[in-house]
Amino acid sequence: MRYFFEKNRMKNKLKGMKNFKSRLIGLSLAGVLLVACNSEFDKVVPESPGMGGIEYKKPKMLYIIADGARGESVRDADIPNIKALIPFSIYSWNSLADENGVNATNWADMVTGVTKAKHNVVSDDFAGNKLAEYPAIFERMKSVNPKLRVAVFASTASFKDKLTAGADVAESPGSDLAVKDKLVDFIKTDTASIIVGQFHDIDVAGKVSEYDLKFPAYKAAIGAFDTRVGEIIAAVKSRPDYSKENWMIIISSNKGGQYTLPAGQDDKTVFSNTKMNTFNMIYNANFKQTFIGKPFVGNFWSGNSPRFLGDPEKTQALTSAAISPNFNFGPDSSFTISVKVKKRKNPNNTGRGDYYYQWPSFMGKRNTAGWGGGNAPGNPGWDFCLFQNGWRFFAAGGTDFINGIEIGGANFSGDTWHDLTVVVERKPDGSRYVRMYTDGVLGVTNDTGGAGSYDGPKGTKDNPVAVEVKLAGKPNFDNNAPLRLGFAPGEMDGPFGKIDVNLAEFKIFNVALPDAVVKQYACDPSIDRSHPYYDNLVGYWPLNEGTGNKLGDLGPLTADLTLGGTFAWEPYNNELMCSPSLSNISTLVPKNIDIPTQILSWFNIARQTSWGLEGKVWISR
Repeated sequence: MRYFFEKNRMKNKLKGMKNFKSRLIGLSLAGVLLVACNSEFDKVVPESPGMGGIEYKKPKMLYIIADGARGESVRDADIPNIKALIPFSIYSWNSLADENGVNATNWADMVTGVTKAKHNVVSDDFAGNKLAEYPAIFERMKSVNPKLRVAVFASTASFKDKLTAGADVAESPGSDLAVKDKLVDFIKTDTASIIVGQFHDIDVAGKVSEYDLKFPAYKAAIGAFDTRVGEIIAAVKSRPDYSKENWMIIISSNKGGQYTLPAGQDDKTVFSNTKMNTFNMIYNANFKQTFIGKPFVGNFWSGNSPRFLGDPEKTQALTSAAISPNFNFGPDSSFTISVKVKKRKNPNNTGRGDYYYQWPSFMGKRNTAGWGGGNAPGNPGWDFCLFQNGWRFFAAGGTDFINGIEIGGANFSGDTWHDLTVVVERKPDGSRYVRMYTDGVLGVTNDTGGAGSYDGPKGTKDNPVAVEVKLAGKPNFDNNAPLRLGFAPGEMDGPFGKIDVNLAEFKIFNVALPDAVVKQYACDPSIDRSHPYYDNLVGYWPLNEGTGNKLGDLGPLTADLTLGGTFAWEPYNNELMCSPSLSNISTLVPKNIDIPTQILSWFNIARQTSWGLEGKVWISR
């Protein structure tokens, strides 16, 4: 737990508490343990004011950013100066950058403490940014403590121009060597509490070849950076008042870069996205060595599946017109729909992320996907759609529900398999409720507006809310459309609207599966009679034939799907299912947005709710 002390309060509490004071002093000097929890600042090692004649070291911060230093390359490099810090560091070679791989986006994450969804820095020209609303953390800190002195030295001019709000000194000397020289001279004598250095040469070398040590220029750039770090740390330790100061040193890459991993090393998770692979080191002379490794990344499975593409291939699998009415459930029934999906990279990435899509349906029972419908009967039915980096359930039809509702599900990673499940339940109050599960985890990620309601906070992509959504009116999704997998005409956002997915294990139940059952069975590779609701299956398509255009239904209706358009069968061998999403990973490894929160905690400055910070702290005493 953190300790905030007010002088007057402490004077009273310290009377007769000599033993407590001694224990507290010991704790302030002890090493830290990794906790990584979400409470605001129960993880700090600050100075503690108001303790009478006891001397406390003044907190200081050195923050070094290395552009393009891929974490696993740094791990394997000859870097004696950086590795000398390990015995007193919390560190990871598998921390994560933003998925878009843009320098400016990641710099902004590293100095504002919020993601691009808030600061809106999605390109290196900073076009459309919201840095006035989400400024550098230095400005936030100065608003609390105006006497705090901050200095920034940047190799890249745009870093200095856009991301140094609140700094007392902000310079761009023009090269990594010049930044090192400036830092060394400045550190020797200046009183600044926070000193930042941004270095760019590693990224330049990576762009010429790839971001791996097998390329000599990249290897040399990492070695040169380490040498400069050694000189800078030597300058810190040579300060006349060093023994009276309490230095935290953070060294981190802003992002990785393109490198084609050997097949045996590519697990298709975010940890194999070399653009996102960074390293993160948090050093203090009193810390205990704590390594944050790569976490569990999912279950393995194998099989075959059809690949569904949007326009112009228009890959579809449809039931016959005669059997499709069997998958209408009327206004009074409950049902559950589940499918496993693997989405592919969108080739039209423009800073939004490799797997960003805008709106397109990839399965459903509806004539045309998306909003609209106008007057009754409108366009009733339901769709599963790709929704930015996550997904959505779209449903419409019925009394006071003609235009329907869009309910956002959680983000999920690409090129690995995920289970998406929707439960529609009619309850005794006469209303219908929707629950959405991503890999068995309940979560809504948007404010559903007037078409639905629920109590409590509204969800966001980074923070899904575990609630069910009550639908307005008397929803009735019945229609004459065929049950469909794959392409649907309708709402899609230009180049972001072309689906590219593999599908497997498609199931429909004529009952609302309980929460516990969804959680328990979501990541199973198949279903059999051990499932408690096996007899409630009205359709089960494994989608694993591997050849031909028939997708067999193992349910009671034998409602086979027929593939059309341009399609291909693709094998998957030992691929991952239910890999953690990026939002879930944020609880497991450090991310760029964590660093500003760490800086605040070191200086004992409580973050304010209005700042909207999204990071967490990785130290605890």
